[in-house]
Amino acid sequence: MSHTGKAEREIRKIAYALWMEEGQPEGRDHEHWEAAKAIWTFRNRSEEIVDHGAEDELKGERTRRREQEWLS
Repeated sequence: MSHTGKAEREIRKIAYALWMEEGQPEGRDHEHWEAAKAIWTFRNRSEEIVDHGAEDELKGERTRRREQEWLS
């Protein structure tokens, strides 16, 4: 499976979800497609940037914050 084919399928799913969320409006397919591409690009850049060690540290920090909120 090519990366381009996989990306296009994922973008199509995102665009469809956006279309559904907005009540299935007609004539806005290009807008949904462009928004979906931006979302897909953001998600995939985020995965490349995130260091998994840093991700684990961030999860630990979130847990500590929640615990502090519960105790206060």
